[in-house]
Amino acid sequence: MNEDKPDWYSRVSKGPFPNEKFTAEMKKNVQMSVIRDEGRPKRRKYLQVGFIGVLLLLVMLLAIQLPFDGEKQQRAGDVPPHKEETIRAQGFTDQGRLSVVAVEKEKITTLGAPSCFGIETDQSFTGNYIVRYSDNEVTDEVTTLDDLTFIQPTSAAVHMVRLPFLDADVFILAPQYQDCHAIQIYAFAVEHDTGKAVQLRFQDELTVSYTSYYRPGTAPMVKDNKLVLQSTEGPGGEGSPDYKPLRLYRLDLKQGIMEQTN
Repeated sequence: MNEDKPDWYSRVSKGPFPNEKFTAEMKKNVQMSVIRDEGRPKRRKYLQVGFIGVLLLLVMLLAIQLPFDGEKQQRAGDVPPHKEETIRAQGFTDQGRLSVVAVEKEKITTLGAPSCFGIETDQSFTGNYIVRYSDNEVTDEVTTLDDLTFIQPTSAAVHMVRLPFLDADVFILAPQYQDCHAIQIYAFAVEHDTGKAVQLRFQDELTVSYTSYYRPGTAPMVKDNKLVLQSTEGPGGEGSPDYKPLRLYRLDLKQGIMEQTN
């Protein structure tokens, strides 16, 4: 028996959604997404392995570098720290410098009372010294002055008087700037041609000495290529038959002497 089907029956047979929402294109996208998700753990695994390898390489490099850094620090520690020198006196040529440098720490005191050597505020510096001449970054030791005392108004380096001779510059060092009877001096020469510096000796008729003197209130000078020093008064001085108010010295570089000529 064939009966006519109602209208709703035909509608139900078509499904609840007349237009299909999950298309073939959407299915393809889902499949591609699943494939990508399956590949990601493998790439993460490779990245983790690579990261660990880089860390191991860095550790090895640090292990190699540390011994070298330690060796560099040890070498740097072996070098003694730079010690600033005390220049107690100096004089300058056209090419270099003559300097008197303290070997070690000086004994420094204040006079405390006026005397022939200075006023109460003057300073006394006692020590051992090296005389050096520096020219074109080359430094030569000239001589040593042991147990020498400087008395000066300040702690500044003493200025050595430069006297021009034909063959050399002569420098006069007066450690004590004042005295009641005589200012003691040392003399050094720097030869023009060679730049060689030497300590000079003073030679008179009877003696040879590394020191001489000049009268307080006067100054050493050069006249006719000779050193002129004024003599002092006192026993054996003015009034004596042998008294010479001026003493003249000729420079002899070969022998390293100032020879008295009068």
